[in-house]
Amino acid sequence: MIQLGHVHAAPAPFARHASIPGWDQQRLAEARVMIAGVGALGNACATNLALAGVGGLLLVDRDTVETSNLSRAILFRRGDEGQRKVDVAQRRLREIALAAPSTLAAIHGDVGRDVGAGVYRRMDLILGCVDSPESRAAVGVPAWTLAVPAVFGGLWGMDGAVFVQGIGEGPCVACSFTRAEWTEWSRHYSCDQVRRVTTSTTPIPATQISATLTAALMTQEALKLLHGDRRPCGERLFVRSHKPALDRVVVRRSGRCPFHERIGPVEERHDLSSTLGAGKVLDLLSSEFAAPVTLELGRRDFLVSARCKGCGERLDLLRPRFRVTEADLVCPSCRTTGRSPANDSELSVIQGLSLDSPCALLERPLDALGVPPLHVLEISTPRGSRWIELTGDLLRILPAGPFHR
Repeated sequence: MIQLGHVHAAPAPFARHASIPGWDQQRLAEARVMIAGVGALGNACATNLALAGVGGLLLVDRDTVETSNLSRAILFRRGDEGQRKVDVAQRRLREIALAAPSTLAAIHGDVGRDVGAGVYRRMDLILGCVDSPESRAAVGVPAWTLAVPAVFGGLWGMDGAVFVQGIGEGPCVACSFTRAEWTEWSRHYSCDQVRRVTTSTTPIPATQISATLTAALMTQEALKLLHGDRRPCGERLFVRSHKPALDRVVVRRSGRCPFHERIGPVEERHDLSSTLGAGKVLDLLSSEFAAPVTLELGRRDFLVSARCKGCGERLDLLRPRFRVTEADLVCPSCRTTGRSPANDSELSVIQGLSLDSPCALLERPLDALGVPPLHVLEISTPRGSRWIELTGDLLRILPAGPFHR
């Protein structure tokens, strides 16, 4: 006679979470988190969230894997060099993600230039794992404006720092910047507010240990926010290795911070996308509002032309400011001869488009004017401002699933 023993069900991967007071695994399974930057911090944060059971992860990074990443990034291996960071991380995260189902998406691009505000609108949390003040602000501004919780991390040698951005009326990440961080930002730009080409970027010293410690604290704050706990907002946490110690500092909202922008209700428009010509979009909206409208470019202003800083010759630029460098303000002849700057650039700038704008601009698609896919546009009408999302980009930017709720 064969005696059958008891058959025990395999324990659920999140069984140890269930006994934590207030823990809501289903809430995590439905959460949508964007990880901006997939270097050392981004690797560790993405791994932590995948193992915690977060169901929707979006990775954003413009870089490729370098050999120096291998000692600090757990998702990268020898042989990955030269591949896009988001692709490698996405592939490895699929092997360890425990939420069922889990959705892993990726955007290979600059977090400040290539990610529209509509992407932020669809997130429950943002993790800023970028290493420059400029990039932190690029992530923090849309998150703060749209009231999406955001956690930022930074590394320096064996030390780290974590900042939980305020929501609504609280401080944004730029409110926490030190004088040194503002100085670091400004040195990358000329007096014409275009990017310098001679400024070198020194790699930030860090170890896998400091990245792991800082990312663990970032993830801990992120999980609290995903569970609805807003108490850590507006706090900066310093990880000091030489003691070792954790120091927590409350950050106040700065009245001088230039990034506290507000927008009204956003209207989703599935008939509009960044691939449409600016004139076509303006035609459609002007007809709907029965009045001329203006498409405000805001921080994405467009440079039409400049005067060569060497000889004074007029130069056609025809690109958004963020794609213009100091070298573009000097003609090829003056660059070749090394002629010293003697003229003001006299930039011709467009900050808004209407049907009266030059035809050469109206014929360009919005993305050629510097408007990223799924962006939220401010439209000025005789009755005030309206905010229109280019929802026609949704399916090509974010996969179907939790990001489309």
